Amino acid sequence: MIKKQYLKEINLKKSLKNGSKGADVNKVQEWLNLWRFYEKDWLNIVTVDSDYGRQCINAIMEFQQKKGLERDGVVGPNTFRALVKPMVNSFTYIAGDDMRQLIVDYANQHLRNMPRELYKSNQGPWVRAYMDGNEGREWAWCMGFVQTVLDQACTSMGQSFLSIMPKTYSCDVVGEFGKSNGKLIRNVRLRENPELIEPGDVFLNVKQPWDWTHTGIITGVEDDWIHTVEGNTNDEGVREGFEVCRRMRNFQKGNIDVFKVV
Repeated sequence: MIKKQYLKEINLKKSLKNGSKGADVNKVQEWLNLWRFYEKDWLNIVTVDSDYGRQCINAIMEFQQKKGLERDGVVGPNTFRALVKPMVNSFTYIAGDDMRQLIVDYANQHLRNMPRELYKSNQGPWVRAYMDGNEGREWAWCMGFVQTVLDQACTSMGQSFLSIMPKTYSCDVVGEFGKSNGKLIRNVRLRENPELIEPGDVFLNVKQPWDWTHTGIITGVEDDWIHTVEGNTNDEGVREGFEVCRRMRNFQKGNIDVFKVV
């Protein structure tokens, strides 16, 4: 794997207890807040202030009880592993020898584990995992998600995703690279010949002829529609969303280009 930031997100340097401070405490607090999206009966919200005190202890003890762990209020390896289980699951190795199928399988593996940002401004452990430690309003993470999935699929095949496209967070960079290397199929050709679209390819939303604004993984094609898994979107399909979603997009009506991965 080239994109290894996720390893920092799923590991602690040492156990945390009352009075602990620092970046690892911050991660625990973020995951405690994320769990309210994973379990309907998890209602705790803690302040993310890198200070492990009574608020965190109480929330951790409740979490430990729910997960059948020792209820001691200390975040050791077992408790933290339970907290970050969705990310561990998303980055679990999948064996295979079909690149396109692996891309689809990894995209769906992430989808099942509900990656999403915190605070609706490109922040939190999932964003950092996809964006190599970067986060914040200016770090739209749709391409980071796509390249993470490509990286996983290529790693399973013993290859580098840099053989497909350059490492970047920019849809424009990928679009320009595809144009220069014959990998980009413009929307007008797709409308004439939909058979050019295949699962595992990458779609790029077009704002202007050479301005691409959003991206995701194509998981299927049906009539005039592509099925997708995409990050940094939401139910409305906007570019600056907050989660990984499954969507359908009409390439006959929408201005969509396709980047061929193989």
